[in-house]
Amino acid sequence: MLAVIAMISGGILAVVYDTTSVIIEENQARALESSIYDVLPGTTTVNILRRSPDELGVDDPREMREQEQRTTLIYQGVDDQGRVVGYAFVGEANGYGGVIRVLVGVDQATDQILAIKILDHTETAGLGSRIEEQSFRQRFVGKTVEDPIAINQDIDNISGASVSARAVAEAVRRGFVDTSALYRGGE
Repeated sequence: MLAVIAMISGGILAVVYDTTSVIIEENQARALESSIYDVLPGTTTVNILRRSPDELGVDDPREMREQEQRTTLIYQGVDDQGRVVGYAFVGEANGYGGVIRVLVGVDQATDQILAIKILDHTETAGLGSRIEEQSFRQRFVGKTVEDPIAINQDIDNISGASVSARAVAEAVRRGFVDTSALYRGGE
């Protein structure tokens, strides 16, 4: 009898999970799209470009094989005149409390960062969470892929939140280098 109850409960949980996970994913997609408008000012339409690292034809010489095949999403912002405003991407790095996800908007004409937005983090409230402050995020504006984008080099640190600040800088830098090569190389 207990086994039947457990099986029924498991079935109900599976159905609830399947139903709610789709809704959660849709809400996350809407939130991300809304954030793209924030990091690419002047955007009225967002196009999703799917680029794969294999489009660059890069092999991993250390492993003597091709790199893992994965698709990178690049969001392209277009204004109401049909002109490309820029592109946006999501970068990730490990912070003090877990993974930090950052959305970065890059200007089409200048290849400079227009804005960044912290999408998700589990950093300590009052310390690591200061990565969300405009004063910190503003430090990335105007940087190009040629800049180091590193704490204590061209980005000022956040006192008491060094690990979190470094993680944001790493997410932005690594994502910027990879995405820029895919975006520019894929055109």
